[in-house]
This record gives sequence, structure tokens and C-alpha cells, in this order.
Amino acid sequence: MFGVNIGSQILARIAIFLPAFLLAIAFHEFAHALVANWLGDDTAKKIGRLSLNPFKHLDFFGTFFLLIFGIGWARPVPFNPKNFKKPRLYSVFVALAGPLANLIIAYITLYFVVYFPNNLFSPSVQISLLQILNAIVYINVMLGVFNLLPLPPLDGSHLLFAILPANWQKVYWAIQRYAILILILLFYAPPTRKVFINTIVFVLDLLKSMVIKFTFV
Repeated sequence: MFGVNIGSQILARIAIFLPAFLLAIAFHEFAHALVANWLGDDTAKKIGRLSLNPFKHLDFFGTFFLLIFGIGWARPVPFNPKNFKKPRLYSVFVALAGPLANLIIAYITLYFVVYFPNNLFSPSVQISLLQILNAIVYINVMLGVFNLLPLPPLDGSHLLFAILPANWQKVYWAIQRYAILILILLFYAPPTRKVFINTIVFVLDLLKSMVIKFTFV
């Protein structure tokens, strides 16, 4: 019975979080590819990554960690800064596009959470829909915040790289090979995990207050 309950919980988690994750990474990576293309680099477009198809952006380990540990990532969209007129500045724009897309999706979804039409659905359907909507909000905020960490290959690393002096760039690339391990350790170390969770909660509260403040109903 214990094993059945655990299996049911895992299946329920997959049923709720996986669609939300697929939506989040689709818009996140599409935004990177779109902005890069706008700014003169069609690298992502040439390999089919200028797409809202989430399966083009899936990373096996990123998805696995999301479903098991609650934190995940997609396969980064490649871009070539040499194709930009202003390589460092435009790289920052491309990097910020993904997290910004996630925060926009979270904001729009929060509107439906805050003003959910309770009278249209039965209690059981209402609970299921709210779970899905809340998962979409959480996953998008998590991806937006997580990707702003200044560690490669996350988007925040491009912001760091843009301001790093040339003699520090070798250190940047050396760290990249250990980045995933460092990120996992940071996430599960109690002090940094607490900061990360508190940041997500802060962003969620901020977005919710914006939904309420800027909605005229």
C-alpha cells in the first residue's frame, strides 16, 4: 500500500508538473531564439529551435530533476554573438528574453488563478484546474528566477560574461564543466536553498499584487 501511494503521488506530480514544464520551456527557449534572430543571429532558427514545440527544447536530465527534485532546466538555445552588431549587449538581451517570457506567462496565468470562475465548475474540477494553473505559475517563476543565477550555462551567466574582464573569461569557461553539479549543491544547501525559495515566493507575491493592482474588475 505504501508503494502504491508513492507511485500515485509520482504519477500525479508528473500529470500536473510535466505539462506546465513543457509550456514554460517552450516559451523560454522560443524567446531566446526569437530575440537572437531579431538581432541578427539565425543560429537557432537554422537548427529548428525557433519553435514553440517543447520537445525540441527538452533536456533529459533537466526534466528528470524537475519531476524528482522540483527544479529543472531545458536544453539551452545556441547563439553566436559574433553575428551581433554589439555582441556583449545583444547577448544580454537574448539571455534576458527567456526569463522575461516566463514571468509574462506567470503573470497572465496568475490572473486566471486570482479571478478563477468558481461557479462554472464542480469542486473536483475546480481543484484540478487550480492545481494546473498554480503549477504553470510556479514552474515559470522557478525557471525565470533559476535562470538568472550567474552560472553557466544559465542565462545569468551571459549577464556576468558581459561585464567580466577578458582575463576572467577563462575562469568562466572552466566553471562551466562543473556548473550543473554546483547548481544542484547550491539548491540543496540549506542557506542557498532558503534564499532561492524566498526569492521565488517574493516574485510570486509581487506578480500577484501586480495582477490585483492593475486589473479593473
